[in-house]
Amino acid sequence: MKSMPNHHIILIGFKSVGKSAIGMELSARLQKPFIDLDQQMETLFEDENHEKLSCRQIMLLNGQEYFRNLESKALQDIIHLKSSIISLGGGTPLNEANQKLIQGNLIVHIVAPKSITFERIMMKGRPAFFSPNENPLETFNRLWDERKTVYEQLAIITVDNSGSIKEAVDRILQVNP
Repeated sequence: MKSMPNHHIILIGFKSVGKSAIGMELSARLQKPFIDLDQQMETLFEDENHEKLSCRQIMLLNGQEYFRNLESKALQDIIHLKSSIISLGGGTPLNEANQKLIQGNLIVHIVAPKSITFERIMMKGRPAFFSPNENPLETFNRLWDERKTVYEQLAIITVDNSGSIKEAVDRILQVNP
């Protein structure tokens, strides 16, 4: 595959698979800006509402529809910036408009073992996007299966983050030196 010097490297995958850690290392190695969409959403929310909240708080207080609209708006704001490393939230690629926005970039699906991913997620407590009426493991498994298909369809490459961050970044750089 050819290098895409004027395009973004976009990291997609389930929550807690290591997108941000890989993105920061990739950013340092390629000397390109790193943009975490969750941080962009929090900044956008603060600018619009004059209140500083985390993504979790935004979703809990305003609901999923508001959260997903804010997410799409934040993505629209950054997608036209200069070539960067962009880490998307786990649900961002599910929206068809967002899928169209990221097309033409190097889309990297980051994966990690399912059981480890679930453990990482639950260490911080039940996520706001998990159904409160369902067992957390059932919600996780359902969402994992739903999202995996979308991630695989969008990805140009898939990188397993079972080893070190350096190893994952090396695999990405083999495709996009």
